[in-house]
Amino acid sequence: MIALEDDCRLAFCVGVGGVGKTTFAAALGLREAMRGRSVLVLTADPARRLADALGIRGIRDVPSDIPLPGASQGGELHAAMLETKASADEIIRRAAHDEARAQRVLDNRIYQAFSSTLARSHAYAAMERVHETVHDPRYDLVVVDTPPAQSSIEILDAPVRLVRFLDQRVVRWFLQASGDTSQGPVGSIAQRLLRTVGGDSLVSALTEFLTEMAFLREGFAIRAKEVRDLMRSSSTTFLLVSSPDSVGLQSARSVAAEVSARDFELGYLVFNRAFIPEVDLSGDHLAALPARLHDLAPKLAQMRATLAEEQARKLANMEAFCREHDAPAFALPEATRPLGDTSALAAWIDLGRSVQAVT
Repeated sequence: MIALEDDCRLAFCVGVGGVGKTTFAAALGLREAMRGRSVLVLTADPARRLADALGIRGIRDVPSDIPLPGASQGGELHAAMLETKASADEIIRRAAHDEARAQRVLDNRIYQAFSSTLARSHAYAAMERVHETVHDPRYDLVVVDTPPAQSSIEILDAPVRLVRFLDQRVVRWFLQASGDTSQGPVGSIAQRLLRTVGGDSLVSALTEFLTEMAFLREGFAIRAKEVRDLMRSSSTTFLLVSSPDSVGLQSARSVAAEVSARDFELGYLVFNRAFIPEVDLSGDHLAALPARLHDLAPKLAQMRATLAEEQARKLANMEAFCREHDAPAFALPEATRPLGDTSALAAWIDLGRSVQAVT
């Protein structure tokens, strides 16, 4: 059975799309809650699949309480879905330390478009929310369901990206040129072009937005360092979720390389849909069939051989991947019924098997 270390405070579930990452994040949070911990499962995936996995109607930005099935050890399970606009607004209010300055940013039409629609604003808001919830005394553990592949990497980089953006020469040049048309012919031409294309109001809004964001840069830089330190701390772990087929594992290698390149430690490997729990392929013979089904025996034997071959191939793939990455590995079964409630989730993750790297 998969179980995190008791001192783990933050768990990132990363991987490509379509491998059951959201379902696993929900099941992991549920299992840790049933062990007696207070857990928040936070999804940064806009696809809204976490509610389906937990069997509830919907999840909002405000955490929902999820009832635990059967006997538990006094833990609690909560779930929330990141709402970019609400989270971004809270970030600005916190960074500004001044309501009037914060309101100028919130009312700016460039900010309103940025905070509501751009993917990287979603990524930054996600990491800010992670930072906030990890330091919330109500939770012992925060499990983060990241968006698929590239978006999950953007989440990891988002705080640093924002600081780098505010440090870029073009931003400083634009602010200088906006306030002083004597910045040279290039600055004057660019200003005239922007005003011709977008109009005075757009340029003014952009200038005001960049001016306020530049003022808040120091606060963003401090938070970026705090977030990076948090992700590199011993209380944070990364769980890479993948399918056991060769195509899925090739994508998983790319995600693992991205995690490693940022000096984050890959704590666990999880292979989903790795076996069918109800099918025993260990023996050499089919179970005895009634006389009326004897004609089906050759077809059933062929199906059994095909399943056994596929299972052996998956196991070989998983063992090879484990030899490449020194981390505990687990195989999860195919779900033979919908995992749309907490009882089904708990039963499913309890069927997980340890995978060893055979040399």
